[in-house]
Amino acid sequence: MSKTISELYGVDIYTQKGVYIGKVQEVILNLDKGEIMQLSLQPFRSNTVSTEEVKRILQSECVNYADVTEVGDIIICQKEPKPPKKKRQ
Repeated sequence: MSKTISELYGVDIYTQKGVYIGKVQEVILNLDKGEIMQLSLQPFRSNTVSTEEVKRILQSECVNYADVTEVGDIIICQKEPKPPKKKRQ
């Protein structure tokens, strides 16, 4: 089964254990390799989200596509995104 990238938007993501992670909001591509790299759980548009917020989303609210095991009506992945690192005070 194949899907276009636009069909991934809004699809629910679950872990293999059935834990709901979220919905696909953005698809991050590697244009040099022609591959999907990550699926973001948060939307970001360059004119509405700061660079720091985009970095935070990429680090803690994205699923690496290498961890995706199934794509259909839902997406199944091996693990949840990494939680954000706590800043030292």
